[in-house]
Amino acid sequence: MKATIRSSLFLAISLLAIGAQAQQAKQYSVSDFFKNSDFAALRLSPNGEWMAAIGPYDGRRNLFTMRLSDRKAARLTSLTSKGREQDNRDIAFFFWANNERLIFGLDADGNESFSLYAVNRDGTEQRELFRGNRGIVLFPTYTRLLDRLRDDPDHILVTNNERMKFYPDVYRLNIHNARMTRVETNPGHILGWMTDWDGNVRFAVGHPDGRGRALEDGELLRQLSHYRPAPDAEWQEAYATHEFDGPVFRPVAFAADNKSIYVATNEGRDTTALYTFDPETGQLGELIVADDRADIGAGLVISPKDRRPLWVSWQYELPEKVMLDEEFAALQATIDGAFPEHVNHITSMSEDESRMLIYSGNDRDPGTYYLYDKAAGTIEYFAEPRSWIDPKDMSAMTPIRYEARDGEKIHGYLTVPPGSDGENLPLIINPHGGPYGIRDSWGHNSETQFLANRGYAVMQINYRGSGGYGQRFMDIAWQKWGLEMQDDITDGVLWAIEQGIADPDRICIYGASYGGYATMAGITKTPELYRCAVNYVGVVDILALLDYHHDFRELDYLQAWGKRAIGDRRADRERLLATSPINHLDKVKVPLYVIHGKRDPRVPHDTQYIPLIRKLRGTEIDYKTMVKNREGHGFQKEGNRVGLYSELEQFFAEHIGGRTSSLASAGAR
Repeated sequence: MKATIRSSLFLAISLLAIGAQAQQAKQYSVSDFFKNSDFAALRLSPNGEWMAAIGPYDGRRNLFTMRLSDRKAARLTSLTSKGREQDNRDIAFFFWANNERLIFGLDADGNESFSLYAVNRDGTEQRELFRGNRGIVLFPTYTRLLDRLRDDPDHILVTNNERMKFYPDVYRLNIHNARMTRVETNPGHILGWMTDWDGNVRFAVGHPDGRGRALEDGELLRQLSHYRPAPDAEWQEAYATHEFDGPVFRPVAFAADNKSIYVATNEGRDTTALYTFDPETGQLGELIVADDRADIGAGLVISPKDRRPLWVSWQYELPEKVMLDEEFAALQATIDGAFPEHVNHITSMSEDESRMLIYSGNDRDPGTYYLYDKAAGTIEYFAEPRSWIDPKDMSAMTPIRYEARDGEKIHGYLTVPPGSDGENLPLIINPHGGPYGIRDSWGHNSETQFLANRGYAVMQINYRGSGGYGQRFMDIAWQKWGLEMQDDITDGVLWAIEQGIADPDRICIYGASYGGYATMAGITKTPELYRCAVNYVGVVDILALLDYHHDFRELDYLQAWGKRAIGDRRADRERLLATSPINHLDKVKVPLYVIHGKRDPRVPHDTQYIPLIRKLRGTEIDYKTMVKNREGHGFQKEGNRVGLYSELEQFFAEHIGGRTSSLASAGAR
């Protein structure tokens, strides 16, 4: 197998070019940036005759289908912002179970415990297949798709963790009557399963078998892959590694022969690369694609027609792609020629490859969908999900690099307001969540564009521990919350000042989840750098977070991982206290906005938000709060999103002098 074409989007963007724009861009309303898209998550049916998508109806995200022959559309669900509690929700995801029936998921107001429903493509025969938890729990009960079972129109294969929280069993689920039949019983140490192309469960990943004894942390973090050559054969060990002390090994998919497997691994190298793997011998085979700068593997796309590999995509600074199939390489070249200076991806295709959905967008352009018809040889316009956004009014997202104080190279992105000269700007530092394995990526981002539209430069920093930059970059971040990870952010601020981009008297920091932690660490560790801060669903007490993990006794694996990644509650207690911002509020000198969802299952409202507010009440800190009772780890409801950013627009303008808009839409619900 050989990579035939390598395509990458290289955009030469300079601050001087941005500054040369003659006029200030149009100012959009808050709602323009944060209302629901007209279409989202578009998917072709397996036969390519229908399109399904999530779209807005009465303030909520609902499920729609369209027959492509006559473009006749139907709304399948009736979720509404004015309805009863069970109807006042948003569809989170969906997939085609077959050509007639779709499955969609809803959670309970942000608790991330998703109930599954099935419905016919015309909206009839809707039925609940699985009911998620109503309460708030770190790892809720779930039923998740494992295999669509292409040759069985009445069933799908799912994993379900009702019997053991962290170790799911495999079931065959009837999509008409919701009956579940267990087909694979978890022995108590398998974390994930994989099927072959015939729908047989033949690969599994877990840790050593601990039945009858308690496993030590080191054993829990050993990763063992298991394989069987046939559905009725005995399981055998295929590969052994360690979560922290061994190479990354991630199975991606079976190859077309149903024998070898595509895997992403960094065995013998720093960044993960895509290989074939022989599970019988436990040996790596052909190196398919590698990039010494960036991790590769998860972006492999395989033909639904004959299982041949088509392409691999990933991102270092900008999106990159290696084509593995000559026919698709030619098609990609045609698409790129038709839509230059855009990132063009095939996002969905029929099982016979006769119809394909193409997305074309970039950092300024929220994107357009086109429909490719192979028989007709045509590419035609299909939908523009956010047609009210004119790309000419948006800002370029420029990759940046700088050196941290210890010489480590840090990557990130800088977005400056259109029409500015890129100098002496009010700056918002926007650290991402995670933190480990997550990263900020290049592309259209409504939040970033909103802030730039209001006159701010926005800096997104992929501090150490961010995903995609290899194992060494991850390893140097373990147990570095509030230490070197925070220094990377601080050094980014100093770099922006040194480069003349940021006005040192007009800098705010704003982040969510771990980004909220980094926000609080920033204003307690380096308070002199910032003029305001926004903590959105952020961690403030690391010990309380680890205690929350420890409360779930059946999650020994998670607790072992937390000890290595973040710290031991006992052995590292002093460091964890010293790097928890809640213990250093006396150092906060700037206005603070604290935002949380009451149903947050990841960063609990009761153990993070409430203790912080109680402590703030006894200080002279200028703080504001926003809490939504029916939101979780980030606001999902349209009205709440618009209300949140209407508030933040005023907050940032008050403290670092950006623009506000009389067009801002109110009405949080």
